[in-house]
Amino acid sequence: MARFAPQQTVSSVVAEAPATAAVFERHGIDFCCGGRIALAEACAGKGVEADRLLVELEQAALVRAPDARDWRAAPLLEVLDQILGVHHVFVKRELPRLSALMSKVNHVHGEAHPDSIPELARLWGKLAFELGMHLRKEEEVLFPALRELALGRAPSLHCGVDSPMRVMEMEHDEHGLVLKSMRKLASDYVPPKEACGSWVALYGGLDAFEKDLHRHVHLENNVLFPRVRELLSGSCCID
Repeated sequence: MARFAPQQTVSSVVAEAPATAAVFERHGIDFCCGGRIALAEACAGKGVEADRLLVELEQAALVRAPDARDWRAAPLLEVLDQILGVHHVFVKRELPRLSALMSKVNHVHGEAHPDSIPELARLWGKLAFELGMHLRKEEEVLFPALRELALGRAPSLHCGVDSPMRVMEMEHDEHGLVLKSMRKLASDYVPPKEACGSWVALYGGLDAFEKDLHRHVHLENNVLFPRVRELLSGSCCID
């Protein structure tokens, strides 16, 4: 029996088998913010044969990476620790490094490429600023409340946690749109022949940053937040 079906949502495939994220990335299919659509619909939107994609997903799901884990079954505290200790740390490390590279590339090559690099730098500056604020809201407000909830205590937020989670989801959508615009401007992060070392490093870094952010957002939108909502509705236990 086939493991996946055309009617299954993209996000549920990645939640069940994290290694399939690479398949969706290869075909340009959004599995985080836009992942709540059926595989068949996602294939139609990208001009991909559904049968071919299903075979690729089945093959990817058979390969279990050493660090692969089904986060749907992990304790909520461990999901929070994964987001904070892996993905937030990555974002905080890469934001200043990529910002410095972006500034250098824009300064040296922006005038010769006025239709792409200056706008790429503007979008990155917007994204970097908004991500910094986004992470602070999660770390200082939402995630401490979710940690209390996971420990069986009432969250200290007077408004509850659902409204802040919805705000984070909306911001995730906004970040995703900026990332799509950046990738288009940067020609899928394939540097031109005349690119210097800094330019090549910038595009490689932005490509890796986007891929990690997809996994980061997927873990929040499609694993953490739904599990919290199930917990609040009384339809699941903490672990």
